[in-house]
Amino acid sequence: MRRIPWSRSIGAILGLSVAVFATLAGAAIAAETEDAVSVRIEDASARVGEQAIVVATITPRQGYRIADNYRNRVIKLSAADAGVEFDHKAVDGTMQDGSLVFKIHVTPTKPGAHPINGVLRFGFVNHLDGDYHLDIKWLPLMATVTAAP
Repeated sequence: MRRIPWSRSIGAILGLSVAVFATLAGAAIAAETEDAVSVRIEDASARVGEQAIVVATITPRQGYRIADNYRNRVIKLSAADAGVEFDHKAVDGTMQDGSLVFKIHVTPTKPGAHPINGVLRFGFVNHLDGDYHLDIKWLPLMATVTAAP
C-alpha cells in the first residue's frame, strides 16, 4: 500500500477549502447586488398614430454606480398585441445625473391599453470596501402604452 505524504494531504484539503470559500464569497457578492439599483418604469399614453415614449430609469443605490462603459440596452422589445409599433427593437441607455435612462419610442396603432415587454440589460459596479466588482443584470421590462382614438 502506497502512503501519501501528510503534507500533500494537508495541501489538498487547503486547496479545496479555498475553492469552496471563493465560491461562497462570490455568491455573497451576487446576493448583495439584488438591492444595488432601483428601477422605475413610466408608462406612456398618446393618441392613435402619435408617438409616445416609455421611460425606464435605473438608479444605483449608495455604494454602487452604473457601468457607463458597458453597452447598456433594452432588447427584445415586443407588444402583447398588434396595437403598438416600435421605432427600434433595441434601445441604448444614456447617463443622466448618475442614472441610466432608456427612452423607448412607440406609436400606438389602435385604441386601448397595450402591454409591452422587453429585457433591460445593464452593468453596474459595486465599489463598497474599496474593491470594484462588475455585475451584469438582465431584468424584465413590462410597461403599458395607452392609446386614445
